[in-house]
Amino acid sequence: MKGLRIFGEYLAEILLVTLFVALSAASVVFFIPMMVGLNGFFRNNKETRLYKDIFQTMKENVKILIPFTIFELLIIVFPVLNIYYFNTNPDKMNGFLLAISYIALFIGGIYLATAPTIIVNMKVSFPQLIYNGFMLLFGGLLRSILSLLLIAGVLALVLYYPYAVIATFYLLPFLLTRLMLENFYVLKARVLGSNVYQVKKAEQEDDYLSQNGGIALSKQTEEQHEK
Repeated sequence: MKGLRIFGEYLAEILLVTLFVALSAASVVFFIPMMVGLNGFFRNNKETRLYKDIFQTMKENVKILIPFTIFELLIIVFPVLNIYYFNTNPDKMNGFLLAISYIALFIGGIYLATAPTIIVNMKVSFPQLIYNGFMLLFGGLLRSILSLLLIAGVLALVLYYPYAVIATFYLLPFLLTRLMLENFYVLKARVLGSNVYQVKKAEQEDDYLSQNGGIALSKQTEEQHEK
């Protein structure tokens, strides 16, 4: 019975997250905030994460979400439309615009993978987000390459098999969160002159104090504590 209950919980989570992403993608504007919200959701363990974490994360980071959402929409949506147009109208192909569209899409893909982790785990301005989002790639090149390949695969589905993209709505934010969070821990450990195990242990202790001792550490307080 326990196994059946766990299966039911995972199935419900997959269906609900898929629904949230589908609705946000249909609206276009809320897709990027939803990816950030899901980063806050998936960074927690299955036993502790709550659906309210998604919307709480978006609410807490609304100031940085506004410029980041505009940035991502401009650098992803328009290139996708250009590429789709040129693929369906080869007689009107413009090689220069097509190349620019692919470059912009690549840059947008990088920040779609990295920026949510930076937003959720650090207190940054938009220029700092752009810088740290790029640097996060160097926390683990294999994980970063895998993340970019995942995004490239989803974008390919959007361009060529759009109805199949719904199958990625749960796996994409889940995998990106877990992969980029590991990169974040690696970089944080380097800055602190520590190791990933110690960084994770300290974070778990802070979480325990927050939940059981009434001490809630904000991102800004955590940064000051680290210094």
